[in-house]
Amino acid sequence: MKSSRAISDTPYLEALHQLAKDDENVICVTASELAKAHIEGSPNRVPQSLIHLPEGISAAVTFCAGLASEGFRPFLHASASALSRAGYEAIVNQISAPRLPVRLIGFDAGLSHPGGVAGQAIDDLALFNLPNFTVAEPGDAEELIKGLSLLHQIDGPVYLRAPMSKAPRLFDGQPSLNEPRVLSEGQDLLVITMGQCTAEVLRLSDMLKQARVSMTHLHLFVLHPCPQSTLKTYFNDKNYKGIITLESHLSQGGLGSSITELIYGEQIRDHHCPIYRLGLQKTFAQGGQRDYLYKKYGVDVGAFLAAVESILKRKLGLSTADLPPSPWGNAHDQLPIR
Repeated sequence: MKSSRAISDTPYLEALHQLAKDDENVICVTASELAKAHIEGSPNRVPQSLIHLPEGISAAVTFCAGLASEGFRPFLHASASALSRAGYEAIVNQISAPRLPVRLIGFDAGLSHPGGVAGQAIDDLALFNLPNFTVAEPGDAEELIKGLSLLHQIDGPVYLRAPMSKAPRLFDGQPSLNEPRVLSEGQDLLVITMGQCTAEVLRLSDMLKQARVSMTHLHLFVLHPCPQSTLKTYFNDKNYKGIITLESHLSQGGLGSSITELIYGEQIRDHHCPIYRLGLQKTFAQGGQRDYLYKKYGVDVGAFLAAVESILKRKLGLSTADLPPSPWGNAHDQLPIR
């Protein structure tokens, strides 16, 4: 795992600032007072006037659809839970169906909100698996900064899970919208992760090597559309003892479901190895600190180690207590964005 360091207090706003400088058609829209305050308070101010719409998410979606119809590229900012729930009908009818280039930026997605059930967007990846939509979640600050410009080039709607706090640098090289990032290659296990959960696996990767566990680890920046061709190659080329997916989302409808459907939904090869879909299991999520929530709902490094040992049918003698803390930290200790 690359030694991480925070490269920006607000990497998303850094990327947005550069996009707005380069493209005069970028319009920044907010649908909550906290999102407005966050963007206005950043030193990386977007050059264009910030448009704030306090009337609600649906009204903001309608407004952005109108902007996109006139050739602008609006970025609508709100909490992930508000976008995916309160704004869902308007998004389906006014953005997804006409395939308009509106960028929906969902803050506080996954297990990253202190406010409880209403604020925890743990089903947003499933809800935004819509026709015409691109759905993405960065695994580090570099992927967010460089990936935003790639997403901006898409001629259609985009949903991005965006962290609002400091983010570590974990990866080298450019992100890709249609290929997974290969973090390691091995024979025993195939591990597929996305977002902040990728760092949980990277925390343990050196210890697994020392325990002689050989692992192929793929990180996805874009979940929808899924990089099916490359993933099928990995499924077919090796006889893994097991497959593990890890995500800060319900295990139904997100990454785990996409991988399972890809394996069993098409005749690529008979697969008899177990698939462990690590994610929230048919439950709502309470609020709290990130590390506590990741452990409680089974999406942390400890849950990953338990899955590895279950697949290999042996104890590895490894202790997660000796690991350094997550490079993401407890990001949601800061002011939540709603």
